[in-house]
Amino acid sequence: MNKSEATKAHIMRAAITQFTRLGYEGASMREIANAADVNIGLIRYHFGNKADLYRDTLAYVSEQYNSVCLKALEEAKSCGDVEELIYSWLAAPITRWEDSTVAGGEEVLCFLNKMGYEAPELTREVYESHYSYALQEWQETVQAHFPGMERADWLWCLTCLRGMYFNIVAHNDFTLWGLPAIHGKEPAIRRLAVDAVSLLRTYTQGRA
Repeated sequence: MNKSEATKAHIMRAAITQFTRLGYEGASMREIANAADVNIGLIRYHFGNKADLYRDTLAYVSEQYNSVCLKALEEAKSCGDVEELIYSWLAAPITRWEDSTVAGGEEVLCFLNKMGYEAPELTREVYESHYSYALQEWQETVQAHFPGMERADWLWCLTCLRGMYFNIVAHNDFTLWGLPAIHGKEPAIRRLAVDAVSLLRTYTQGRA
């Protein structure tokens, strides 16, 4: 990593902290600059305005997220176990994260969770180009194990799964939301995968 890349990574690390703690509207370029110990001009030189910094940072970590999750998905496909398909994907950012230069896997999960609360016009383009395609592949792989399931039921189960998942992985000291950290995240995600499979099978059997 050359000096310019190292500087950009340092700024993105500070940006993730501030955006996760305060949200996009709450975080200021000055606070990010102070956290990175650089001047605002240097941030503007590398990224442009605050929206550009947010989107570039989101795109960067989304690519990392997709990489570790898709590797886990490919390995899980070979065993043909739907519980493993769910667990391996959800746990991958914690168990398989490869490069913490900008952020660790749990920090990225907190940042991605906060993304869901931002204005769609801020996140939509990056979500569609850098994040959603991998998530869609995982969803289609899991759904194939439950043929005949109504789409409305499937989407409802996914919404429940996402909510419970982020309750496990994104409510910790990093977010400063005042919620207790959940320790033993991997066993908790495993239990969530087991419960998700039971729920999905219930809906599938109900339609049979």
